[in-house]
Amino acid sequence: MESQRRALVAQLSSIERDYGRLAKRLKELEVKAEAQSRHLKDLERRRSQLQKAVKEHHKTLTGQARAAYAAGRQDWLKLVLDQEDPTKVSRMLAYYNYLSRARFALMNEMQKDLAAVSQMQQEVSAEADRLRLTREQLAKDRLELDKFRRSRQQVLAGLERNLEDKESQLKQLREDEERLRDLVAAIRPMVDDSAPKRSVAGGPFATLYGRLTYPAEGPLIEQFGSPRAGGRWDGVVIRAPEGTPVHAVAAGKVAYSDWLRGYGLLTIIDHGDGYMSLYAFNQSLYKNVGDWVKRGDIIATVGTSGGRKEPGLYFGIREKGKPLNPMLWCSHKD
Repeated sequence: MESQRRALVAQLSSIERDYGRLAKRLKELEVKAEAQSRHLKDLERRRSQLQKAVKEHHKTLTGQARAAYAAGRQDWLKLVLDQEDPTKVSRMLAYYNYLSRARFALMNEMQKDLAAVSQMQQEVSAEADRLRLTREQLAKDRLELDKFRRSRQQVLAGLERNLEDKESQLKQLREDEERLRDLVAAIRPMVDDSAPKRSVAGGPFATLYGRLTYPAEGPLIEQFGSPRAGGRWDGVVIRAPEGTPVHAVAAGKVAYSDWLRGYGLLTIIDHGDGYMSLYAFNQSLYKNVGDWVKRGDIIATVGTSGGRKEPGLYFGIREKGKPLNPMLWCSHKD
């Protein structure tokens, strides 16, 4: 059974990693499709304006052409001969010259607008094709995401059967907590404590006590120190819909970004002076190890990874490996 459980956990790890990558790409495609749709509407609006300008130019030129035809082919000569006052002749010729130049300029403008309409039509067609391809890829990815979701449910059902008795559940939970402690302890020696200070706005992390904002919107469903299957929660769990953005609570450097048993897709940010913030149960991870983040940057999205049934975000703070109460560091949350 232990061997079977390890195999199921490995399978869950693979599925949730793939699920996270696909969910991230799906969100990026949705943003891309929205931008392409806005661009297409803008192109169509500009094309409509150009077509309206061409119609106006055509209307004006049509009126001028009719007037010229009514006056005859040598209308300028008639204008000159009809003038009894010689002083008016030069003035009429000048007026006629202005009108002719204006007519030619209008024709040139219409030609330019016609060329622009043709170019705009090509751009509209190309953008419509790009939007169609993006939407087709979105539909494929959604089907793939559903397939991963069903596979995950099957693996979770297998794990539940494997851990039907309370003793097995408690043993796994303690192993998971120990695994996280070992990970944090392993990260600490690799971190240059002085480095993150360069990007921390407002001073060292310790000065942010009581002034942090929770990384995601939603109520606390698990509080620091509340009971957890024979133990205590060493962080908080925030209830939020799947896909909700997760924000970095302070500036720092990403020290870990991967899947961990019991915690799923996990991001750990080093803030210097031995302080770290932990974000687990994520749907997707947006930052890689070594990335610098600012306070408020989106680093992940809320999910159900790690074997959870309901979406939520685990959030913890560590000082030299020791768990701190996030509720004392962050503003009030119901």
